[in-house]
Amino acid sequence: MGETVHIQGARFTVIGTMERKIQLSSYFTSDDESCWIPYATASDLWDARYASVLVFSSLAPQFEPKAMQQVRAAIGKRQRFSATDKRAIVMYGRQEFRPVIDGITIGLQVLLVFIGTLTLGIGGVGVMNIMLVSVDERVREIGLRRALGARRIHIQAQFLAETLTLTVLGGLVGLGVAYLVAAAAGQLPLLGPLFEDTSGKGDIRLIISPATAAISAAILLLVGVLSGLVPALRASHLDPAQALRYE
Repeated sequence: MGETVHIQGARFTVIGTMERKIQLSSYFTSDDESCWIPYATASDLWDARYASVLVFSSLAPQFEPKAMQQVRAAIGKRQRFSATDKRAIVMYGRQEFRPVIDGITIGLQVLLVFIGTLTLGIGGVGVMNIMLVSVDERVREIGLRRALGARRIHIQAQFLAETLTLTVLGGLVGLGVAYLVAAAAGQLPLLGPLFEDTSGKGDIRLIISPATAAISAAILLLVGVLSGLVPALRASHLDPAQALRYE
């Protein structure tokens, strides 16, 4: 700040500096490797009468299309061309890069959904096998309960409750491990080293939102019900007399 630099024989005083910018695309070169001077002064130095590039930013990402329309209308009024003529000025914004970003995002989502579905399927089958083994080991208990007046719905409710308890406990342990992993991982460097940025703006942060935890819990309960349904039905359909004689 306040230092003097020389460009094409002209002296300029530094009146401000920009923070390091993580820039994945550029118009000429990275902003981190550029300096900024008034356009009128630049036109005198290089005899530039007309600008070839105009950089502007909307107030927020959702206002970008409207901002592009306003800029095209303002320049069209001044340069006397139709504001609807998109060939007069070529503009590049987030929308132009959206298909690439959406493609990458959809690919990652499909991969994660496949992995999650496969994991839930394996886990559900494992819980079902555990409960089927439990039914085989408790045949006499089931027969005694039926002989004392327990109805089929009571047996079904008992084994479904045990399955849900097992599933919920496993889910709570998994959720706790997820929070521990997210806290231990902290910030994972991604674009920071590439741009020599130490501010952390280009890092990845593992964040588990409450909505994600709630949706996971709901899916887990559904898997628990489906996994415990077959063992519960099998236990409730045992004949009491044969179950009491079971060795």
